[in-house]
Amino acid sequence: MYLSLGALLAMFSVAGCSSESGPADNYLIGSGTADITGPIVDLQLSGFARSTQIANGIQTRLTARAFIVGEPDESRRLVFVVTELLGSSHEVRLSVVDNLRAKYGDLYSLDNVIVSATHTHSGPGGYSHGSSFSEEFFDTVVSGVTEAIDRAHQNLKPGHILIGEQEVEGAGAQRSLPAYMQNPEEERARYQHDTDRNMTLLKLVQEDGAVSVLNWFAVHPTSLTYNNKFVSGDHKAFAALEMERRLAQSSGTPFVAAFANANCGDVTSNLNLDNTGPGTDDLDSARIIGERQLDAAMALFDSVSEPLSGPIDVRLTAVDMADVEVSDAFTGEGPQRTCPAAQGYAFGAGSTEDGGGNPLFMEGMVDQDEGIDSLVQAALGTSPPSEALLACHSPKPILFTGSRDPAPIGVATIGQLALVFLPGEITTMAGRRMRDTVRAVLGDRSKHAVIAAYSNDYTGYITTPEEYDTQQYEGGHTIFGRRTLPAYQQEIDRVSRALVSDTAVTDGADQGDLRGMVSSGVLGNDFDAPPAGASFGDIVDAPQASYAQGDTVSVSFWTGHPGNALRKTYIEIQRRDGDEWRTIATENDWFARARWTQASRVFPPLDPFNPFAPPPPTSTEAFTVLVIWEIRPSTEIGTYRVLFHGSERSEASAEARLFTAESPSFDVTRP
Repeated sequence: MYLSLGALLAMFSVAGCSSESGPADNYLIGSGTADITGPIVDLQLSGFARSTQIANGIQTRLTARAFIVGEPDESRRLVFVVTELLGSSHEVRLSVVDNLRAKYGDLYSLDNVIVSATHTHSGPGGYSHGSSFSEEFFDTVVSGVTEAIDRAHQNLKPGHILIGEQEVEGAGAQRSLPAYMQNPEEERARYQHDTDRNMTLLKLVQEDGAVSVLNWFAVHPTSLTYNNKFVSGDHKAFAALEMERRLAQSSGTPFVAAFANANCGDVTSNLNLDNTGPGTDDLDSARIIGERQLDAAMALFDSVSEPLSGPIDVRLTAVDMADVEVSDAFTGEGPQRTCPAAQGYAFGAGSTEDGGGNPLFMEGMVDQDEGIDSLVQAALGTSPPSEALLACHSPKPILFTGSRDPAPIGVATIGQLALVFLPGEITTMAGRRMRDTVRAVLGDRSKHAVIAAYSNDYTGYITTPEEYDTQQYEGGHTIFGRRTLPAYQQEIDRVSRALVSDTAVTDGADQGDLRGMVSSGVLGNDFDAPPAGASFGDIVDAPQASYAQGDTVSVSFWTGHPGNALRKTYIEIQRRDGDEWRTIATENDWFARARWTQASRVFPPLDPFNPFAPPPPTSTEAFTVLVIWEIRPSTEIGTYRVLFHGSERSEASAEARLFTAESPSFDVTRP
């Protein structure tokens, strides 16, 4: 991959921007990363809600990246974590804060710790306390997020923060244009584009140079579509890994780069608007969208010059969104109320531009259908919604109802930067209105205003009332009704006023605690039957004797179920260096991945009349794992090999035996 001008310049600037030649070191800053990868086989990938999208491999590991910013006198601190997950989880945050309190006392608490998600649709569910809950995966995420924050704490040093904004070209498209166009013409005329194309980036600089970047850019991580079965962080993971690799390579020290999400509710990365593009396949598209975000981030890294200056402050609370009285100041139509949570028909339809959902539904449906209702109620064992609930959600036809915990919200300022923490997916125009709400209260403290979406929990979509009326997918998934956005604006306004007046936020709703109350599924299988005529770790298909730069290596091994022993590393690509072997890539390199399969286990296609059908049960049959390595054109010529770190369980309830298998060596040559 070529190095951009920004990347080349950054090689000289990473270690060269010291506090002596730049702005004053007015904050304590620290950053850290940790792994949160859980199960990679036999758990449903979350986001597309397709029961047939069952993970069978790994394309990138999942990472938590933590940032701590504090005032020099240590009076106030703010912790912001970006996880490569679909959404955040209240119980994860509770457990993380418990861990931090045990080590640091009251320094870190629910009042200053925010855990957000990139919203990748290629991460497993199960870490949140729902129907597919896995205690082991939950513990993995909690441990990783805690470790990332702990590393950021250990790395705290005086420093300063530079901020900048830049447009990202060709990295997202408006996927809900009929809804967006219902917003007032004079409002739309204020903006050049129908999506927010600006990336906002923070460059954190300590005495010896830049140590990390944190940016926000609004785009759905759906380049890896519902056809994908790899665990992956999608395009934002590509951008983060590549930026970290480049800047660590040029500085000689570890670097942290987080690509967080913003108001991307109606923004797709599938630029063809038909679940494809801009690449030749899903992985190629994810790489391209990632590169476009990366290019903007590298350019900003080199060019940002505006220092953040001013106090740090934060206010966090929770609101029972099921019954909020919203004043005329935010509705423009007199006092109104939100509704108890309910999904609409358009939720079942999915976003057409991102592949759609169940064919029984279409976006734009606004009439209740008795036939559909009978099918859904029979499948879910639910009762019809009341007339009052139907009227409250109108014009949304209700698909099903369900309770939802209070929504965590908040506002923080770091100098002239305002961060708005929301637990949902907020659309482009809804995000713009929210930023206006904050700026009206915070003034100069919100010169830069960012929507930090997917923070601290997940509560569905947030559309404008006008968008809601069209009942596109986003409106069907706006679960608290037509006044959802005005209610959030009113509550964010209240929180912002408390911050400005330096008073506490009162009357926060109790979010509850589901820890210990939800039964956990079991990862893996009962035991692994050995392959006929072979042993675990044996080669199934060996690599060729040689490959040219740009070719793809493939090698497969016999192995057991990876859920029986979650590994920190599954594959290593090694190059011979004299008498030693040096690892040059793992599954945390975009171009190396692994897929597990069982010969006799077949996953049927989605049945629209039985969309929640469980997958085939786990089997004791031995797996073959296929390791794939795409050789970059810039890869050094030489001799290489593949290592695979597997496991096998010989009998039920036994501890899994760990093993490492080695491929025959092969040469990489010039084309």
